[in-house]
Amino acid sequence: MSRRVVAVSTLIYYLKETMEADPVLHGVMIEGEISNLRRPYSGHWYFSIKDSKASLPCVMFASRNRSVTFSPKDGDKVILTGDVSVYEAEGRMQMIVSSMRPSGVGDLYLQLEALKKKLLEKGYFEETHKKPIPSYAVNIALVTGNNTAAKADVLKTLHSRWPIASITEYPAPVQGAEAVPKIIEALMKADRHNHQIVLLVRGGGSLEDLWCFNDEALAKTIYSMKTPVITGIGHEIDFTIADYVADLRANTPTGAAEAAVPDIKEVRNSLCKYKSHMISLVKSRAELERKTFDNAAESNVFTRSERLYSEQELRLNNLQEKLMSYTSIPAEKRNNLHELLQEFNRLMYAYTANIRTILHTSDSRIRILANTRLEQTKNRIQQEQTELQSSVNKGLTERMNAFSKTASLLDAYSPVKVLARGYSVITDNGKTISSVNDVSIGDKIDVTVSDGKLNAVIKEKSNG
Repeated sequence: MSRRVVAVSTLIYYLKETMEADPVLHGVMIEGEISNLRRPYSGHWYFSIKDSKASLPCVMFASRNRSVTFSPKDGDKVILTGDVSVYEAEGRMQMIVSSMRPSGVGDLYLQLEALKKKLLEKGYFEETHKKPIPSYAVNIALVTGNNTAAKADVLKTLHSRWPIASITEYPAPVQGAEAVPKIIEALMKADRHNHQIVLLVRGGGSLEDLWCFNDEALAKTIYSMKTPVITGIGHEIDFTIADYVADLRANTPTGAAEAAVPDIKEVRNSLCKYKSHMISLVKSRAELERKTFDNAAESNVFTRSERLYSEQELRLNNLQEKLMSYTSIPAEKRNNLHELLQEFNRLMYAYTANIRTILHTSDSRIRILANTRLEQTKNRIQQEQTELQSSVNKGLTERMNAFSKTASLLDAYSPVKVLARGYSVITDNGKTISSVNDVSIGDKIDVTVSDGKLNAVIKEKSNG
């Protein structure tokens, strides 16, 4: 049977139309390993999906790959859904991918979302239940795998940022079926020892590697603990049920350590600022108290206390004289009145004496109290002045040593040192002569040596 000759493009177009018309090749789901992944500026993904026997080119356009919930890389085993077609320009078969998910974790994702929804409805993720993190924790529990990079990073960060902290380790496996009960046991043990913070950390890994942190029993344990829990599990894009339940979630183990403790350098700077502020307040308060004391000491209560009752005493005497001047009062009543006035005066004198004693005692107590407070303030100020003077002297010594080194270095490079070795500087009217061509016979020149200057006349010159 005869065949007609066709162009290459005709054949490729026929193949493309045939494949795209075949419903079997629409919505195909294949499983394999990603290789040669490229992500150009266009945002599209170009890669191949392969197994041990074959490889298939794939393209996933930017409009589709935005919905991928993980960051694929070469070597990842994935499940793709898409249409099989032909790329006409190169005449090769390819798959246009519409969706991508990690292989073998589809069911795990469904389980994770179901557990997340269940615990969310029970209130396990409520912010109101989360315990506050202490600002300056010094008693920290660390729950993580033994001899792991995550453990090393956390310990290094804690010792660097907050070396005064005491760290108690509770090792537990952080991967595999037996990890969950061991992690729960370590957390409960740490919670019983009254630590201020519990760090639960693990390095990065796949969803399967981190699956032990998506356990409901573990979530209930974290939720019921009385000690605040900070998690640092996986990388920034990894979220587990333990992260949602924890009182604070960090994106990495190192981030968890940084969230647990402050930086000791920043704390020291803050304390220095507080110290300066307190000294200023004490000085201001001492000055205010001194002025208050001086004003009180100069008041009439202390300087002329007798005037508080002298005027009243004069007035009573005048009234007494007026009463005694009334001759119409019978002698018997007048004598009774006189006795009453005498008794009144006696009581007044006793009352006045008590007032004087009280005023004198109050004056003494006020002066003693004020002197004591002033002495304490003076001692604190003198102590701060001593520390400040010591700091100034130390800084001055350091700068003097640096100045001496610089001066020695300048002296070593001084041109005078060069002149002392027999060299000289020759100038003509202030201009340095560096060549025989700079002068003529008969010119007067100045020769500077180490201990003075010479005047000379050019009598002869030669080159070379």
